[in-house]
Amino acid sequence: MEGPGVRTIADRLLPLAGKRVTAVEGRSRFPLARIRGEPVERIYPVGKLLFLRFPACTLRVHFLMWGRYRLDGEIPGKVPKLTLSFDDGSVLRIYASAIALLGNDEAEQKYDPTLDPMEPAWDRERAIRLLQAKGREEIGDGVMDQEILPGVGNIIRNEALFAARVHPASPSGCIPAGVLSRLLEEVRDFSFTWYRYDSDGKRIQPALQIYRKKTCPECGGRVESGRTASLDRISFWCPACQEKHRCPAGTGRRPPR
Repeated sequence: MEGPGVRTIADRLLPLAGKRVTAVEGRSRFPLARIRGEPVERIYPVGKLLFLRFPACTLRVHFLMWGRYRLDGEIPGKVPKLTLSFDDGSVLRIYASAIALLGNDEAEQKYDPTLDPMEPAWDRERAIRLLQAKGREEIGDGVMDQEILPGVGNIIRNEALFAARVHPASPSGCIPAGVLSRLLEEVRDFSFTWYRYDSDGKRIQPALQIYRKKTCPECGGRVESGRTASLDRISFWCPACQEKHRCPAGTGRRPPR
């Protein structure tokens, strides 16, 4: 699940803020019983992670690829990874996800919201510097680095690279700063487009330009695809419209400009 979907879930769970946990059921190596009797102080996303903050600790949920949740409902035939009951009668069930319990200070220090391109305080200039520091590593990997752009998954990656006209195999450190800035703006824009679709209960497919397409919507040429870079995730690109930036001979990166 990519960042926009997690943000939508956080929005839909906001009514639980201020509610007290009355029962906890689940399978985890963490002492989840610690949150029994505790009120939810805050519910918020950072990238692909959902956080429920309590007075003494923070619950972190990673929905992975196929994680789901239900508030006051169940998924037939599925066993929840975690079930939280609340003092107003609400029941939150989380399925097929990774659950962790963190100290509040640890959660705030380790998961910096200014890295999240969907946050108002997002530091785009820092993201540019971090991508440039990757040298010859392919930008297709760089934009999915959760320590640089938390929340970006394969669909956002492909759509943003196409919108910015950047080939996924371009070396991160050899892309001009202005092009990286545009790419990051496209990451942000598509993330919010997906968030709006998701919030309205709509599928994102009508907004996709390149992901799983066969024909380029810009030039009408054939879209190529393949597993690029070390992440081994499938990429889609137009060889005519997306420039493959290259490093000058004997260097690993180009001076920012």
